[in-house]
Amino acid sequence: MNDREGAMLALLQLMSASSGPLGTRNAQRELAKRGRELSESSVSRLLREMDARGWTVPVGAKGRTLAGEGRRRAAEAVLTHRASDSLQHAVRDTKDLLDLLRARSAVESAVAGDAARAPEEARLRGLRDLCDQHVRVVGNAPMIEQPGLRFHRAIVEMSSNRILKVAAEMMLAPHLDRVEAVLDTVLATRRDEENVVAEHQAVLDRIERRDPAGAEEAMRAHFEAMIAAVETSIVGGNEVLVQRLLDWVPDGDQSTKSVRQY
Repeated sequence: MNDREGAMLALLQLMSASSGPLGTRNAQRELAKRGRELSESSVSRLLREMDARGWTVPVGAKGRTLAGEGRRRAAEAVLTHRASDSLQHAVRDTKDLLDLLRARSAVESAVAGDAARAPEEARLRGLRDLCDQHVRVVGNAPMIEQPGLRFHRAIVEMSSNRILKVAAEMMLAPHLDRVEAVLDTVLATRRDEENVVAEHQAVLDRIERRDPAGAEEAMRAHFEAMIAAVETSIVGGNEVLVQRLLDWVPDGDQSTKSVRQY
């Protein structure tokens, strides 16, 4: 999920907790309390976009209230947050780590197939940009937000299947940074970044061709390569190291963020 979508979901949750219409200035103040520093004009633009999506309804000069679709979206965001938090604590050992990758493979392969049915050109440009960025950072210093993980999240945003999106967002939520940091460590010794870029490009090519079956298969092949790398690492004697990392990395510790290649 990108920052703009995250900010809009935060606004939805603010409105769902408000006893009356929420104005732009109050919305800006409440977002700041939650660590989202946005200008008043930025908040106003977000609110207008939410109006256009049918999530909110203007109430004169008083502000906005939630429309039916906005209430549904707000409830969905809360459920996703709770589910991802539970999933974070469920990954305790190497078997759980592999099971998470297998679950992601099933869900994200279906998501890629769905995204390929009728992709918008603007979304495709975004995917191309992320692939280009990924090529440029191969071998460079680690980045907090590496294009590889954003590529996966961008495909989720393209899906029109709401159930698949909820499931995928749960498994790609920031709450799982702890687990992804461990995956980074394991995969860094077994995966060549150029291979990851090529696999992402294969998924993009199928989506651009409007080939759902091909996109699904390309994403599945990408995950099979990741799973094989983790299994090889464990067989090679790193299972104890992986377990220690899972035990040691604090839940929700922002310092665990590192280069995400997958």
